[in-house]
Amino acid sequence: MIQGVKPGYRPQAPDTSIEADVYFFSRLRQLSLGERIAQASAHDRSVRKLCLTGIKWRHKNASLEEIRERFARAVLAEKFHPGFKPLGINQQMWIQDSFALAGEIHQLLESVNILYYVSGGVASSIYGESRSTRDLDLVIEIQSGQIDLLVTILQSARFYCPEGAVEGIKQGRERMLNVTHTETITNADLYVMDDSPFAVSQMSRRKFLDVEDSQNFWVISPEDLVLQKLLWGKGKQSEKQWRDVLGILKAQSDSLEYSYLINWAEYLAIAESLSEAFIEAGI
Repeated sequence: MIQGVKPGYRPQAPDTSIEADVYFFSRLRQLSLGERIAQASAHDRSVRKLCLTGIKWRHKNASLEEIRERFARAVLAEKFHPGFKPLGINQQMWIQDSFALAGEIHQLLESVNILYYVSGGVASSIYGESRSTRDLDLVIEIQSGQIDLLVTILQSARFYCPEGAVEGIKQGRERMLNVTHTETITNADLYVMDDSPFAVSQMSRRKFLDVEDSQNFWVISPEDLVLQKLLWGKGKQSEKQWRDVLGILKAQSDSLEYSYLINWAEYLAIAESLSEAFIEAGI
């Protein structure tokens, strides 16, 4: 065992040595918030650019419209809605990253005083190791009377909002609205916040990323993101979610509020999972 590394430490990938993993996170902790966001944004864009390049290479004689359609179906996968019609012709806009999308949606939601925070893969890349993500996850605090207003401002900004999902949210049958920008083909899931104590706590502890030369937006706290991912994986541990959890714990180990983590883990009945994550993250 490496000196200073606790027993049970687990690297992020099976083919990564403990030495390499420890070194990677020691370097990651040295980066500023702006540098981490720039790194994650570049990674996100490179994945989309590679996808577009591959499609153009395989379909050399296809029209721009055909390339755009194939690209939209590839990047959206199961989120591609039959009613969605991509409109953009600027291929540089197609490789926009989810961080830029978060900044754009931030401006829309702030303009109508809808509270929100970014979660999911984008938040994981901010607090832990960078990884690609197909879409942007946001949690919004919204009243039923604000739903039409939300849809109006999204549509005015050229987002496609499926009618069925909108009606489902109004009637309380659905809690998630999936929207896709028609020009950049970027996708976002907007989850309607519930009124549970944990949900209220998460919204109250959100953090505003105010970074020079970066898109600014609200993001979930690292503690709440760890707890949320453990809660998502409760009973059916996802390797991706578990890797995110370990990455956040390793990268943020010096600044986490451990009493908050432990108290809520007990309340949410995930204390055993949190304890296991602590061991594998070397905490």
